[in-house]
Amino acid sequence: MATTKFNRDRAKTSALWAMGIGALLMMLLVVSFNAKVEKKEKKVKDPMRYMKMAKQPPKMEKPKPKPKPKPKAQPKAPLPNLGAMLGGIAMNIPEFATGDIIGDGSSLLGDMAADAAMSEGTVDSKPRVISRAPLEYPPAAAKKRIKGYVVVNLLIGKDGSVELAKVIASSPAGVFDQAALRGVRSWRFTPAKYKGNPVKVWAKQKVRFDFN
Repeated sequence: MATTKFNRDRAKTSALWAMGIGALLMMLLVVSFNAKVEKKEKKVKDPMRYMKMAKQPPKMEKPKPKPKPKPKAQPKAPLPNLGAMLGGIAMNIPEFATGDIIGDGSSLLGDMAADAAMSEGTVDSKPRVISRAPLEYPPAAAKKRIKGYVVVNLLIGKDGSVELAKVIASSPAGVFDQAALRGVRSWRFTPAKYKGNPVKVWAKQKVRFDFN
């Protein structure tokens, strides 16, 4: 009887130990599982948190280059004014109506532009005659005692010499033209000046033919 009771107590003790060990193992398994889950959550959360924090720096815009200032145009001498040149009084020459002036005005303007000459109305100092040779009276006109005049347009150079001469009016027409041109081409003038410098200039001169 004693042996039987001892065996029962021993069985009960073994069962209790087995249950305690089982419970302990279960707790260890639960703790280990929870630790693994928390570790995985940390591994997943940390990269996300890093990605949110790691923002790209803002792009810096390059400053646009400033436009270069345009060079200021140098003031140029005024172009010849054909109206002022033909309509004003130059060297004591009276004005003429438009119908009294002969010649091609567009051709005259083209010559002036090519020579870059100024007109009397645009210069600061006008040219003055300092030397003129006597004019040759045409024999046919002298024989017939014909009187008249010729108005010539002169291109006077920077040195005061006559570079070009054109007839713009004459009376009687064609009688004294060539004699007047031959004479004025040898004349000398003081050069016209603009801002203190000698310049080419167009000027009118009236040449009279009479017996006085």
